[in-house]
Amino acid sequence: MSAKITQLTSALAESERRRVAKQQSMSATIQQIKEQVLNLARRPTTPFAPEDTDDDDNEEEDDFVDCTYVSFMNFLKF
Repeated sequence: MSAKITQLTSALAESERRRVAKQQSMSATIQQIKEQVLNLARRPTTPFAPEDTDDDDNEEEDDFVDCTYVSFMNFLKF
């Protein structure tokens, strides 16, 4: 019985060690993503194509980008 308890205790400790390592890795990845998103947000925008004269389409795209960015940043706050 003592050997079984020792085995289970060892397995539990190993499981906890793996969980902590995975959490640390995920936290580091999330921090990198946050930094990349913030760097992109700070980068000045330059048009890749001539300005479109149809302002309605641009407004819709801008709204989508703004909404996506805000949603993503809220996701990263957890």
